[in-house]
Amino acid sequence: MAECFLLNKTRVLVTACLLQFTFVSSQTNLLLNGGFEDVNTCTEYTAECGVEGWFYLKDVKAQMLSNESLPGQETTTKQFGSNSFGIFYNWLGYKDFTPVIGTILPCSLQKGHRFTFKGMISAKLNPKLILKPGICVGEKFYVPKRVFSKNQKPDKIILLNKIPESKFYRFEYSFVADGTEKYLTFGTFIEEDTIGSKKKLIGTQTVSLVLDNFQLIPEDIRETTCPDFLKNKEEIYHYNFRHKEMDYSLYGRGELAIVFTNEDSNYMTQITEPPPPPSKSDTLKLGDIFFDFNKANLKPTALKLLEKYFTGNNTHELIDSMYVEGHTDSIGSDSRNLALSLDRCESIRRWLLQSNIVTAASIKIHPFGKSKPVASNNSPQGRAMNRRVEMIVFRKTEK
Repeated sequence: MAECFLLNKTRVLVTACLLQFTFVSSQTNLLLNGGFEDVNTCTEYTAECGVEGWFYLKDVKAQMLSNESLPGQETTTKQFGSNSFGIFYNWLGYKDFTPVIGTILPCSLQKGHRFTFKGMISAKLNPKLILKPGICVGEKFYVPKRVFSKNQKPDKIILLNKIPESKFYRFEYSFVADGTEKYLTFGTFIEEDTIGSKKKLIGTQTVSLVLDNFQLIPEDIRETTCPDFLKNKEEIYHYNFRHKEMDYSLYGRGELAIVFTNEDSNYMTQITEPPPPPSKSDTLKLGDIFFDFNKANLKPTALKLLEKYFTGNNTHELIDSMYVEGHTDSIGSDSRNLALSLDRCESIRRWLLQSNIVTAASIKIHPFGKSKPVASNNSPQGRAMNRRVEMIVFRKTEK
């Protein structure tokens, strides 16, 4: 079996224009566990059976992969986190869309808004086969030839870009939501290379995929998750069946027994309206050393830094407004990290008000938890860099 990914060497369709697209990691990712870091413990065997938030039919075999052990990934580990998702299945000659894995959207998408699905993929299959990734976003998990999938339209993903010094490709696919989307199904289109090989393949062909860094990004940078995002995430993560029950539900109904309690405005993505920035701004960063471990109280060194910074040109009369953004590393639960980042933002806010630096109406607090790392969480040094508070100071326009 050869290392054959996406397009056979005799039919390379990836052109120079594809090199222009990039990932925008700072925007909101509407998918759960897109990096496949959170591992599921299945009910049937009380053992790790896959990843949280992603589901598949019985014909697909899933396996967690440690990136350190992936061949050819030694120089690109930072792009992948600790785990990747391995998928194995047999191709029996079906040329249309084959579902591989799918996920439930924790927030519904606003009708008429554009979204972009991105990720990384590597594939191993017979070199006489051509594989292209595909996607179907709709009300159900897509299963071929089932009645509930009749009105859903899978599509091929054609934007592909080779990652240097690795066997991975980045992919990108944009679509406009119709407001009914609940499931995102990722899969493949496979056909024989009739130009490069005249002999028809005989027998079952094994396909091996490695997936990572899946994202669903709104085009509007103001669009963010719904109010019930974390609540719905818990409901999805509590579904711990990875064998018969999951297969029966997906194949029989195209959906799992997961029900959100409030599918109203709390289930819809939101548009945030940040105030227009004044003419000048800069950022003051308070790193991990300025807080006690796992606490929000400011150390004396942090107080001295703040006092020194907010003098001269940074006095009350010259500051228009301020964002205070809190960040943590990936250790611990989402809820705990969000709470800690919020508490640290509040500590800064209290100091600013007590010191008469700005008014309460001029401070906007944004706790992000672990969602916006600036370094890899795989090392103590990287995690220390991710534990930070960033103060973005907007100054009044100078006359």
